[in-house]
Amino acid sequence: MDDVVAYHNNLSIHALSRFQHMAADATFLVLLVLHVGAIVAWMGGAALFVSVIIPSLSKMSPASRAEFIQSALPRYLRFITGSSILAIIAGVILYGYVTTQTTNSFALTGPGLVYIQAGAVLGLVVLIIALGILVPAGRKFISLTKQAPNPPAEPSAQNPMAAQMASLQRRMGIAGRLGVALLGIALILMIIGASI
Repeated sequence: MDDVVAYHNNLSIHALSRFQHMAADATFLVLLVLHVGAIVAWMGGAALFVSVIIPSLSKMSPASRAEFIQSALPRYLRFITGSSILAIIAGVILYGYVTTQTTNSFALTGPGLVYIQAGAVLGLVVLIIALGILVPAGRKFISLTKQAPNPPAEPSAQNPMAAQMASLQRRMGIAGRLGVALLGIALILMIIGASI
């Protein structure tokens, strides 16, 4: 039992020493703030989309829904695109910077590096989902909303445009929920990796 406590204390002291050394490095701090800030924006935007925007769309009147989609959704898509790309770019640069350090107290090694790499892979998967599914579906949804007659019809079997819009809304909801879940797992992996 004493060996386990000693090992744990040694890891904690090593992690604290590494963090203190990193905190003194301005380049590291700038990259870390950019990366974490972009991740917070990305995850917050995705959580808002899944928990508020998508459920609210189905409860709005057709005229209100069309107005909201045309005014708010394009801004949201730009925000998610920008924050996700910034998070990944800052993360890749930060990873390269940290892994090329020669000081033992600063460099990430061993199991911590594996967790960070796993989190990075999940982050890239979410970026692919966002840019490959969510954003294109959102743009098509906006385009169809602009083309729909005023006021837009409710989804029905007789209206193929309304049925396509309902399908796009479901696709965006599924992509958003999957993205939030994977980003949460990636965050947990990154925190574990940075603390080992």
